[in-house]
Amino acid sequence: MKLLITLIRFGFPLLLFTDFTSNILSNVAILNVSRGLRLFILILFVIENIKYYSIIKKFYFFKTFALFAFVLFLYIFTDRNIVEGIWMFLKLLFWVLGLNVLFAYAYIGLFKFSDFFKVIKTVAIIAFGFTIYFYVSGYIEDDYNVAAYLVLSFYPVVLYSSNAFTKNRLLLLLCMISVFITVKRGAVIAFSLASILYYIGSLYSSFSIKKLFFGILILSAFAFSAIYFIEQQSDRLEDRLSTEQFDISNERAGSGRVGAYTRIYEAWYNSDNIILGFGNQEDSHRNRGRRTHAHSDIFGFLYNFGLVGIFLILFVYRKIILFHFKYRKFKEVNRFMVLVLFVILVLVNIYSGLFYLTETIYLLSLFPYLQIRAMRYELINSGHVR
Repeated sequence: MKLLITLIRFGFPLLLFTDFTSNILSNVAILNVSRGLRLFILILFVIENIKYYSIIKKFYFFKTFALFAFVLFLYIFTDRNIVEGIWMFLKLLFWVLGLNVLFAYAYIGLFKFSDFFKVIKTVAIIAFGFTIYFYVSGYIEDDYNVAAYLVLSFYPVVLYSSNAFTKNRLLLLLCMISVFITVKRGAVIAFSLASILYYIGSLYSSFSIKKLFFGILILSAFAFSAIYFIEQQSDRLEDRLSTEQFDISNERAGSGRVGAYTRIYEAWYNSDNIILGFGNQEDSHRNRGRRTHAHSDIFGFLYNFGLVGIFLILFVYRKIILFHFKYRKFKEVNRFMVLVLFVILVLVNIYSGLFYLTETIYLLSLFPYLQIRAMRYELINSGHVR
């Protein structure tokens, strides 16, 4: 569908622009434009899933994500506010159905990786521009997250296109600045580990002096930039970067996450809801007078959905690991790309949240394209494609 392709190309960047603009101006009308656009794209995703079902069922993650979404759909009816529960579920459905569409379009050559990468570049530039604005204007003190986790989500796509840091180096630096300038600890840790893992994996797959040189150059730039931004914002970050914040025996560590996670676990463990959990979004109702989610997919799923929720997450993890072993057979520079993506996913699942965000489509968007590439490798090796 030409309309949906247009919306992916131009609508995805527009969504980021309207999100930031509505945040800066505190404008509900602009925010509603963003919500309306997401809903319209979701409707088109539904239509295309029906139209291309015969192709979509070939997607390696189709059944896994379908079961994941179906179980969570059933939990909507345990929500105190079903309308709100449906709205939350639609965000999850956005990336589940969106991934199916990306696979179908790539399979028939309608929207290739090169096309999607153009979208990522536009989104990255917009994210960088707003991050710089937040930093220069001082608005970053009120919203220091800015686009850190969004950039982290599409960073694997940028890494995949970099050919071991030898290409798209400017884009890599823009992503790095967008994350490091916020000094968002979780995003910085995941970004850094992903970069190092990707570098080591690419050298292991295919060593060359060029890759070694540019890798050291890029990682050094990352390190010096991190030090610079920390120094520039040392006053604001004094408490967040103190040793106590990284002490897992301290309840205040991780901006209070350690204490919150401990209480969530104890409340779940000492309840009668160990298997099925307390219900959809119940983690946000733990504190009277103040609704705050668990800030963790792992602990949020444990509290809301019990062992069922943990099984769902492990079910997804297992599928990704199996896909890693399937893809790593192909001797090329990006053979460990699935593992890099998996590291980011697990880390963010532990100390933040991804599953109920529409932006998760960026993080998992490599799966359709990697599978298409793997399928082509197999055809070539079998002699069907010359």
